[in-house]
Amino acid sequence: MSGGTLPPIESVSGGSHGVRAGYAQMRALASRIERQAGDLAEMAGLGARVMADGDLLESSVLSPLTFADAQVQVLDATAGADGLAVRAVGLEADALGVRAVVAAFEASDALAWHLGETIDSTLGRVTGRALAPALPALLVAGGLTYAWWSTASVEEQAALGDELADDVGRLVHDHPALAQHLVNSGGGLVDGLTGGLLTGTGLLDGGGPIERASTNDAARLMALLLGNDTEFTVERIDGVDPSPVQRRAPGSLEDLMVSLDDTHLLDRTDPDRHGAIQVQRIVDEHGERSIVYLPGTDDMSPVGRDGGPVRDMETNFQLIGGLDSAYGRGIQQAMLDAGLEGQDVMLVGHSQGGMVATALAADPGFTRHFDVRHVVTAGSPTAQVPDLPAGTSAIHLENRGDAVPLLDGEDNPDQPHRTTVSFDAGSHDVVDNHALDHYISGAAAADASTNGSIRDQVERMRDDGFLGTGSARVQTFVITR
Repeated sequence: MSGGTLPPIESVSGGSHGVRAGYAQMRALASRIERQAGDLAEMAGLGARVMADGDLLESSVLSPLTFADAQVQVLDATAGADGLAVRAVGLEADALGVRAVVAAFEASDALAWHLGETIDSTLGRVTGRALAPALPALLVAGGLTYAWWSTASVEEQAALGDELADDVGRLVHDHPALAQHLVNSGGGLVDGLTGGLLTGTGLLDGGGPIERASTNDAARLMALLLGNDTEFTVERIDGVDPSPVQRRAPGSLEDLMVSLDDTHLLDRTDPDRHGAIQVQRIVDEHGERSIVYLPGTDDMSPVGRDGGPVRDMETNFQLIGGLDSAYGRGIQQAMLDAGLEGQDVMLVGHSQGGMVATALAADPGFTRHFDVRHVVTAGSPTAQVPDLPAGTSAIHLENRGDAVPLLDGEDNPDQPHRTTVSFDAGSHDVVDNHALDHYISGAAAADASTNGSIRDQVERMRDDGFLGTGSARVQTFVITR
């Protein structure tokens, strides 16, 4: 479906060929070695029973020399220097060595993660403490800057705005790791600015392993300050014609992104469709399953309003902070209204939609109603969800230069059933880098990839019936506050 040159895939982490999967395979190898050692030890014990066999002992009278030779041969094969017992001990040592290597690797990974978290948090806190006494002066300087800005011509304001946007875009595209570390220092920054007064109050409790304020804590604080509203309404809308792609089962990751974009565009033609999601029900000879398409943020205003868009900044803060959200609750109700109770489902989301999809897949209250087999996200920060159930597979698409996936301040967890695909369809335009058309191209690049983790994820989708052939029908729901 896509035309032109596909964007290069820069990295693939996690999945069946990821680091954690490698650790699991090494442990499985150690288990096989241990079973082999047990078999050899059992065979060594059989040698003792052979030497004590009555018929063999009776043969010593008739042929003492061959009897003695047989005893020596059995002893040598079972308990000798190169016998089965020694080999069994050697294999046990090998298995122990493999397990020790895996443990050392995991300890090294954990140490590196803790060190990075500590450095980011400390830098943020030090910066916050340094800025706190200067806040009045900074506010005055900000006021003077705004006064100067307001006197500038429209052309000068536009030029300065473009220059600032380009500088930010260069940072995000050329140095994404640095941008991610800056975001990750947010919890420490807030902690420093408040002089540590909020630490231990439950607002900045440092719930992570390093016991310091994290970016998730800062987002949680913002959500609470904005009201942490989770009330919602759900309405089914009839008369929405599905796109040609949505009328059939998707055949690829690219098809999933195209259908997601079709859902995203609904509110462009009708403002009353802000908060629209769509349920694509696939029917074939194997039964029925559903794909739920979840677009991203509709409204950038910081404070939600009754009857207003549910995909706003308050919801973003709730999701990064690990809180419940009106969007998530509304999605669950819409899926129940669509009759998906107990059904196999796939959740496909862009930006905030991918955040809520990942959060719902890890929520026992949600998975009690639906069997989430797959999650596909595009341009979404998802590291705030550390684990997904073993029966749920996820593939996370991230475009270089897109700032949104960096807002969790973390790399996505490396897990055997969770794959992150980073591609470069970006420029220095931060807003454009987040657009779904880039993710359509990135999905096409993933479809064409020979990477083992990607291929295994896609094949699992096919095996579960979410990619393939068959007809489909679409239902549309609008979720509002």
